[in-house]
Amino acid sequence: MLLKWEDNYSVDNEMIDTQHKKLFDLAQKAYLMTNRPVTKEEIKIVLKEFFDYMHEHFNDEEAYMESIGYPGLEEHKKFHRQIIFNFSEAIKTIHSANDLKDKVGVIAKEWLLQHILKEDMQIRRYCKERAYVENKSNENIYEYTCACKGKIHRVPLEIHQKIQTQNAKFMCRFCKQIIRFRS
Repeated sequence: MLLKWEDNYSVDNEMIDTQHKKLFDLAQKAYLMTNRPVTKEEIKIVLKEFFDYMHEHFNDEEAYMESIGYPGLEEHKKFHRQIIFNFSEAIKTIHSANDLKDKVGVIAKEWLLQHILKEDMQIRRYCKERAYVENKSNENIYEYTCACKGKIHRVPLEIHQKIQTQNAKFMCRFCKQIIRFRS
């Protein structure tokens, strides 16, 4: 039996959590194929959907980690590359429908879900610790957004006041768009 999404798996980012939920659903869909007769074509379709979405998610998750200054970004990218590599290698070594079904179970359960439950939870811990440090310093921090998906710019009071009272413009260094106050 595969794990189902629970709120305590959240990394406290709506976009990433939504993607994780979909990955759980895709993993469940793939895993359920291991317990019923399926054609190679059905399995290939599910694996392609799973692989494509996993790749998209990893790109978005890495952009999010970069936006929050996550110190483990490079190591996390290595985990992502290893999962993609292992996924590709497993698909290449399939010799029969039963072999294919076994690989689906491994991919769904061990590589991806264990990655979310172990590695991605470190992102959540980092954000909580960082928020604690910011709050502890009694410094007023204001949140701004830009065109980047899920990116939050944390702005100190001095910059916030310049933006609000002097109509100063600050740009995101990634998307080159003006940051806007997050209300």
